[in-house]
Amino acid sequence: MATTFTFIPKNYRINRYRYKIIDDKIIVSSINGGFVILNQEEFQLLRHERVERDPKLFKTLEEQGIIITNENIQRIAKMFAEKKSFLFNSVSLHIIAVTLRCNHKCIYCHAKVKGMEEKQYDMDEKTAKKVVDFIFQSPSKHLSIEFQGGEPLVNFPIIQYIVDYSKKLAQEKNKHINFHIVSNFSLMDEDILDFLIENKFNINTSLDGPKEVHNRNRIYIGGSSYDKVVYWIRAIKERNHPVAALPTISKFSLPFWKEIIDEYRSLGLMNIRLRQLNNAGFAHERWNQIAYTPQEYIDFWRKGLNYIIELNKQGINMVEGMTQLALQNLLWKKYNGYTCWGSPCGAALTQCGYNYNGDIYTCDEARSFEEFKIGNVDQSYKEVFLSPTVASFINTTSNLLNKCVNCVWQPFCGPCLVCTFGQQKRMLSNMNIDNECFIRQSMFETIVKKLMNEEEREILLKWL
Repeated sequence: MATTFTFIPKNYRINRYRYKIIDDKIIVSSINGGFVILNQEEFQLLRHERVERDPKLFKTLEEQGIIITNENIQRIAKMFAEKKSFLFNSVSLHIIAVTLRCNHKCIYCHAKVKGMEEKQYDMDEKTAKKVVDFIFQSPSKHLSIEFQGGEPLVNFPIIQYIVDYSKKLAQEKNKHINFHIVSNFSLMDEDILDFLIENKFNINTSLDGPKEVHNRNRIYIGGSSYDKVVYWIRAIKERNHPVAALPTISKFSLPFWKEIIDEYRSLGLMNIRLRQLNNAGFAHERWNQIAYTPQEYIDFWRKGLNYIIELNKQGINMVEGMTQLALQNLLWKKYNGYTCWGSPCGAALTQCGYNYNGDIYTCDEARSFEEFKIGNVDQSYKEVFLSPTVASFINTTSNLLNKCVNCVWQPFCGPCLVCTFGQQKRMLSNMNIDNECFIRQSMFETIVKKLMNEEEREILLKWL
């Protein structure tokens, strides 16, 4: 039977698009962040600029901005502007390493921590004041301060000082301030927890899985790291205060994808981001001993994702965090606030890191390499963030300087300079061998395939 076409006047233009064939479908994305999944017949109509022959296809492409009409051109411009709004919002997340000292020797530590006896690596009050004064030069009305290390609780008095001083400045300057901490919990006590809860901290920790996996990755000089972190996760939850944990996947974690997920579930931690290693800090120095190939990581992640989806089918509402971030980038028509997958990435745009001595880096992980230092708190905010150095970093993560420009995932992704530098000893990546590129492309392709499955699509959409 011949196909009957309903003709629509050809009053449209084709927007710039990229495509990729996945099985028998074609994924098409537009520069403004829209995307569609087409069959071969639909794609040929797009390719030959004949979409007016299929009214349903025409409407879908118009909604996603893959074709431009008088009716959607303003909406496309707004969509693109919202996706890139972070370019004009100034730095809002300020990550402070109040010390480099730590009582752990984690095999993958990106911070190059120092021994507990090396007190010269603690931030002093004079530097802390300069850091806070610098932060409040940001034009952003909403500021977040995150405490890292080392182990930040080693220098808890400086955390208290920064919180008190920044709350004072926030009131004077009519800004909103909130606080985060990432701690291994080994030095936590009830008084510290009272302070964190009183000041409405977002409390985060590391939990790499069951005891044998966690303690293999995260070596605690004073005993069992696992026992400490699990005790305080339970204690914080008993206080009805939110607590989040994050695993880092090493070579030794790979066989335990199910056990790691079950450990989180047993503690009531229902969002688990199966995060790969960063090629930085101590991990960079011992990469061959603790790392894996990108394909090995993706195999691990897919097993974990499939297991979590099966749990959801059984009514257990658990979320895989890497998938959630990718879904937000794919389906939200706005910036999702996650630094590492922006285009450009959010380094020195939405986030920066401060070392114990007041040196400023593009992001927290960037403290591993001096090449990412962009200034010091003795300088002014404008002097640091309007510098040619920062402009160069932003330009390099724009996805416009390499093969990213022709990638179907370009509107939803962005290169990580720290990962690139750790792997390739250069800023501008050779994308043909870029581990992070392989991982992200594989994730997006896997997720899009699952969106094609009605039952799995329903589960994934709930994660948004």
